[in-house]
Formats: sequence, structure tokens, C-alpha cells
Amino acid sequence: MKEYLGFEDIPVFNFYKIVETSDVRWFYKKFRFDKDITAEGEVKSELLERYKEVYNDRVKYTNDIKTGEYYRKLNELSDLETKLFRITSSFDVLVEINFDNELFNEYVEYFSEDEGYVFVKKITSKEIRLEYLVWLRKRIKGFKTKTAVKKANYADILKPAEINSKNAKFDPIKEKILLQESLGVTIDIYKCPLIEWCAMIIRAEEKSKEAKEQVEKIKRKR
Repeated sequence: MKEYLGFEDIPVFNFYKIVETSDVRWFYKKFRFDKDITAEGEVKSELLERYKEVYNDRVKYTNDIKTGEYYRKLNELSDLETKLFRITSSFDVLVEINFDNELFNEYVEYFSEDEGYVFVKKITSKEIRLEYLVWLRKRIKGFKTKTAVKKANYADILKPAEINSKNAKFDPIKEKILLQESLGVTIDIYKCPLIEWCAMIIRAEEKSKEAKEQVEKIKRKR
């Protein structure tokens, strides 16, 4: 009976099924379609040892295991911080521009169309300009508070989460979708080797870090 030999060929789906259920029969290539297959005695012991090797190889390869939820929240927070930097920087420029300057109208249009801060009045005087700036400052302050709260709420979640037999149950379809959205690839969890899956997780983490570092780099240039 054909078997998956280890870290480099066992599919993602099969590996997580073993972690979740401790059923080493998922090493058999036909077990997904034939649940009558058995593994007892020395055969089962051998497969258990193989599972331990695969798990250890995976931990060594990734160095730090993250869940799909970790990546989703990391990207969400990165997007919020990027937007916060963008709108605060634009506001700092806006306050220095007179209302009758064409550039002022361009910034007002940017905040309205691109960022969703729509001011109902037409800015035709210094008084209305001041009213608009006060109004806009409050909304940016509200967004800053939202970002800070989100960051605080995600503090524990964004710590590295090692997958083990106690917390391994998760939705592989959901995590697959998250990785596909992050990397722009198509993944078949029934065929994708675990080593390739781990490589994609590492790349997704790198992309998230790169986005955050880019924001910090821009901030330092201010």
C-alpha cells in the first residue's frame, strides 16, 4: 500500500488530520477514500515515529508556526497603521494651505473620495475652512484611537502561536483562502506538500513584515 514518506510529500490536509485526530492512517494515500484501511502493531508504531519526524522537520523548517488568524490580524493592523500614517501626513500638509489655493481643494477631494471623510459644506471662507479642519481632525483622532484599540486587542494574538496536538484543530479551507489572498496563488490542500505549504506561510509572514517596515521607513524620513 502506497504511503506518504515524510515532510516533503505528505499533503497539508493529511498532516493536519493526523495532528488533530492522532490517526496515522492518513499516511496512506488511499485512506481519504477508504476508511477501512487499518494500521496496527509495529506498522502503527512505525507511522507514529514518522509523524514525529514530520512534525519536527516542520518546526525546524518554519522556526515559528503561525496560524491563518495571525496573518489576517497582522495584515489588518498593518493596513490600519498605513492608512493612519497616510491621513495624518496629508492633514499636516492641509493645515498649511489656504482655502482659496487649488491644492487645498485637491486635498479635500482626496479625503472625501479616497478616505471617505465627506464634509457636507462647500469651503468658501476662512471660517468654513477652520470648521472643516476641526471636523477632520476629530475624525482622524477617532481613527487613531480605533487603530490603537485594535493594536491592543491583537497584542496577544499576534504573538507566535505554535501548533500542537492541543490547539491544532483549525479550518484548513479558511487558512488556505487567507494564504491565497496574501500570496495570489491557488492551493490544493489535498495535493500541496507540507514543505511547500510551510514555505508559503513563511512568505506570507515576510510580506506582512515588509509592509510594516515600509511604513516605519517612511515615518523615519519625515
